Amino acid sequence: MAGRSPVRGLMAVRAAVAAALAGPLVVLVAVLLVASGVIPVSIGLDLLALKVGPGLSVLAVVIALVALPGAFRSFARLGLIALATLVVAVGGAGAFLWRVQAMAAVGPLDVTTDPGDPPGVPDAVGPGVACPGVSAPMTQSAEGAAGWAMQQAGFRITDASLFQIRGERTGTFFGLRHEAVIRIRPGRTDVRVVARYDRADGGETCRLAGALVAALQAGR
Repeated sequence: MAGRSPVRGLMAVRAAVAAALAGPLVVLVAVLLVASGVIPVSIGLDLLALKVGPGLSVLAVVIALVALPGAFRSFARLGLIALATLVVAVGGAGAFLWRVQAMAAVGPLDVTTDPGDPPGVPDAVGPGVACPGVSAPMTQSAEGAAGWAMQQAGFRITDASLFQIRGERTGTFFGLRHEAVIRIRPGRTDVRVVARYDRADGGETCRLAGALVAALQAGR
C-alpha cells in the first residue's frame, strides 16, 4: 500500500493540473465557436464562459486541495507542483468569479452626452441616457480629430461628414457590437453609443462613451 501512495499522489496532481486548465480551455473553445458562427453568443458567453468556465475553476481549487496531502508525501517530486497548481487554480477561480460579477452589472445600452437632444443613430430605440462622469467636450472638434477619436476608441468609421462621424465596433472575443456617432456643433461636441445586443455588459457601453470623450479631449 505504501508503494502505491506516490502513484496516487501523482494521479491527483495530474488531475488538479487538468482541472486548472479546463476552465480557460472551455472559454477559448467558446470564443472560437462563436467567432466561427457555430454557436450563438447566448451559449458561448452566457453558458460556457460565464457558467461552465467558472464552475470548472472552482472545481479545480477543490481538486488541488484534495491533491495536496498525497503530494506532500513525496514533496521533492510533487509538492511544489501541487502548490503551484493550487495557486494557479485559486487565481483562475478568482479571475473567473470577478469577471462573472462584473458582466452581471446592469448598465445602460444606449448612452449619450446630450440626453435632451441625442445624436441620431439608425434603429436605436432610445432614449439615450447619460453616463456618470462622462460629459460633452465644450468645444467644436475638427472632423479629423473626431475621426481620430473614433479610431482610438476602437471604432471603424462607417460614415463621415462635415459635422458628424459614425462608426461601429465589434468586440474582440464574442463579437458584441456597438455603434457610435460623434456630432460636432459650435462650442460643443456630443457622442452617442448604442449597444446592438440586449444583455448585461458590465457597463461596457458607458466605458466606450467615456473612451470617445477622452480621445476627443486628448485630440483637440
